[in-house]
Amino acid sequence: MIDKDQFSKIKFSKSVFDIKQLPIDIGHEVAFSGRSNSGKSSMLNTLNKNSKIAKTSKTPGRTQSINVFDLSQYQDKRIMDLPGYGFAKVSKKTQKEWGALMAQYFNTRRSLRGIISIMDIRNPFKTSDLQMIEWANHEDVPIKIVLNKSDKLSNNKKANAINSAKKFLFESNLNGEIQTFSSKDFDGLDSLQLTILAWLEI
Repeated sequence: MIDKDQFSKIKFSKSVFDIKQLPIDIGHEVAFSGRSNSGKSSMLNTLNKNSKIAKTSKTPGRTQSINVFDLSQYQDKRIMDLPGYGFAKVSKKTQKEWGALMAQYFNTRRSLRGIISIMDIRNPFKTSDLQMIEWANHEDVPIKIVLNKSDKLSNNKKANAINSAKKFLFESNLNGEIQTFSSKDFDGLDSLQLTILAWLEI
């Protein structure tokens, strides 16, 4: 049984632009990662049942910081919304700063328990997505690949997308659990919630 009430208590804590601003590195946290148009913010809002907890934008690259969300009844359980990567329309200087922040985050956070890697189901496994999966596999960090916006496909095409993704991972010698998700029809919501609760040890 999923205690969905846990997710209704997710609260925005702060935006972090420097590694020194991160919460104390204790407890458990789950990182949300994906390209600038992958739908990370909409997914957080769906988990929380609040369309305003994470700001969404039609302009890719709006999230330029690590946004920290706390599960308010705990002092050491967090969701980290990482800066979107990919075709964000920002300067090379900003992209370099993002890259440095991400490198520091992934190389230092002992409380990181898993990564939710979010991709558009119609266009998955871009270079930056693969780099994230490779890093997680190398460091033995659990990763769940979420094929988002599944409402855009028919059930048959959705099943084909899952099978193609599993085949791609196998042929690429990569590991990762795969599921579909949609913020519009709540496809995959229960599975995503179960994964997050397990990683946060709730």
